[in-house]
Amino acid sequence: MDTHLSTLLGLFILHLQFHSVSAAGPELFVLVGGSVTLEATGHEDKTGLKYTTWKFHKTPVVTYIHKYKDADVRSPYKGRVEFDVNSFSLLLKNLQKNDSGLYTAEKEVEGKEIWSVGEYTLSVQEPAAAPTLTVVSKWSSSDSCSVTLNCTGLNVSLISRCNGIVCSQEEGVTSLSISLNHNAVSCNHSNPVSWSQTTMDLKPLCPLYRDDLAPPVGMSPCLLKALLVTVVLITMVTAVITVHIRVKLDKSK
Repeated sequence: MDTHLSTLLGLFILHLQFHSVSAAGPELFVLVGGSVTLEATGHEDKTGLKYTTWKFHKTPVVTYIHKYKDADVRSPYKGRVEFDVNSFSLLLKNLQKNDSGLYTAEKEVEGKEIWSVGEYTLSVQEPAAAPTLTVVSKWSSSDSCSVTLNCTGLNVSLISRCNGIVCSQEEGVTSLSISLNHNAVSCNHSNPVSWSQTTMDLKPLCPLYRDDLAPPVGMSPCLLKALLVTVVLITMVTAVITVHIRVKLDKSK
């Protein structure tokens, strides 16, 4: 390529980068029926401004003519959007799933090219569906219990094993989680906009498990048994000593 042409091409690319005020921002997540405000940059300097427009997939949503101080909202968006003539921000209301996609803002200044002043990718999502919690298997003995549960939300599932104290959890499933609070097992399903929960009582699944016998968090069943045995032994020794003292007192009378 000719050196002069390469230089001109480089300057042109640099010029475009310099006047691109806003790069693509992070993806925005909104609940169905909710609202969101899209901010624009470069609104402070309105010298020579001709118009500012917001587009959805290259289709105009609203166009603001600076000379007439008038914002023209396209018919599909009337009553659903609000344009701020000072900040050029766009408020989208009562969002539906088909409102998901790319939103861009641009402005034109007298004697200059069109500038990009905003770009967002919007994702409108339904509330997280209520998960299901089912028993896969259960096992118990005289001093322990193990219950395997399946927590399911939409197309993902999570297998967990609970022993009455803690519940194990598989890694890699970010939208599901299982927790144990006393005797209640909770299956939580979440997405970027909401969460839902289903709870199951552990006591019917572990007949030997009782709230008043459940060890504190961090205390193992073996340690609990050792403490109980110690208490029983102390009680027995105390009783023997008491009887022995009473017998001696009776003989001395």
